[in-house]
Amino acid sequence: ICGIIAAVTYGTNPLGALSLYADGINSASVLFYRYGLAVVLLAAVMLLRRNESLRVSWRELRIIATLGILFAASSLSLYLSFHYMDAGIASTILFVYPIMVAVIMALFFHEKTTLITVLSIALSLCGIGLLYRGGDGATLSTVGVLLVLVSSLTYALYIVIVNRSTLAMSPYKLSLYVMAFGALTIVLYSFTGADNS
Repeated sequence: ICGIIAAVTYGTNPLGALSLYADGINSASVLFYRYGLAVVLLAAVMLLRRNESLRVSWRELRIIATLGILFAASSLSLYLSFHYMDAGIASTILFVYPIMVAVIMALFFHEKTTLITVLSIALSLCGIGLLYRGGDGATLSTVGVLLVLVSSLTYALYIVIVNRSTLAMSPYKLSLYVMAFGALTIVLYSFTGADNS
């Protein structure tokens, strides 16, 4: 149930982003405020819980910083793709990330791949292949598709690292730090001037 809720709410990301784009706000700004609000809400939850320290070790901080950078890269590349293709199609292609997770786990961590997993991957790829044209019949933007695939890959790496790491902390604490490092990454990205949309 939690997985379904997460997928549905993550899939609604374009709804807010597109309306903010229409008002002239760029991708980095949209994401900075999104991440900033998440940091404030998660910090409030942690303060209310009062049963877990905010302290982390240097080893944990290095892992969390990596996760924050990957998560921000995933969000940025997805939000940038909305400028090149329909947001609905971009968000659909994004969900190739479970395939990437399965492949990474099989190739690098020797996780067993069942026949059902292989069939699921094949069906997913077929479904994504059917999206090669947009709603108006035009072929999808290569730049847009590449951005979504980067988003999927960085999110897949995020999931693999979380799965393989030995971080012993609540999801609230982990999310708080990941969002904080993600916000910092977005701020640094905004200084590059790459997001002029």
